[in-house]
Amino acid sequence: MLKQDNKGFTLVELTIVLVILALLAGGIMLSSEAMLGRANVSALISKINDLSAASRTFKSRFGYFPGDLPNAQSVVSPAISPGCNYAVAGTVGNGLVDSATESACALEHLVQAQLLSKVEFNSATNSYFIAAGGQGGQVSLWFNSATNQNAVRVGNLPCDIALEIDRKLDNGAAASPLSQGVVLGFDSAGTALATCANGTNIGSLLIGY
Repeated sequence: MLKQDNKGFTLVELTIVLVILALLAGGIMLSSEAMLGRANVSALISKINDLSAASRTFKSRFGYFPGDLPNAQSVVSPAISPGCNYAVAGTVGNGLVDSATESACALEHLVQAQLLSKVEFNSATNSYFIAAGGQGGQVSLWFNSATNQNAVRVGNLPCDIALEIDRKLDNGAAASPLSQGVVLGFDSAGTALATCANGTNIGSLLIGY
């Protein structure tokens, strides 16, 4: 009668198997995080492109950029709120979205003109906003005071996201990517940045259109 071999796995063999499983799980997690990061960047770029395209269409249709349009209630829609229906005064009508009021009202003008639908509404402040996809900031219209041109502004971005957007929408220059071309970076005080360090956030990213 044959003797049955009941020998099982040794402790060393079990340890090796567990290490291999841990490495596989870690690789899957890193791959998933990378995929999620790419998806977040793509979604954010889509929002930037949608907002810039809607703004250009608005300018073509109404002669002013959204937010900078005087008497919007009579031109765009009677649903424009009183706070976003203003006459020509100060910087209103100068061709730039260059005040906090104009920036806040730009999204309302676009929504009421039916040129932008992927926005959220804050009932506490009665204002529209576009979230920057889990990055903590928001996407809005603003202007670049250095070039005197309108831009899409994305606030409070992680450095790696800002650099990836620059690579996809601009020149991605190695030495100073955030200070060249149409994608420009600024710190929280509004000072221009040449680049940034991983693990940090920049104050804002301005994308000209």
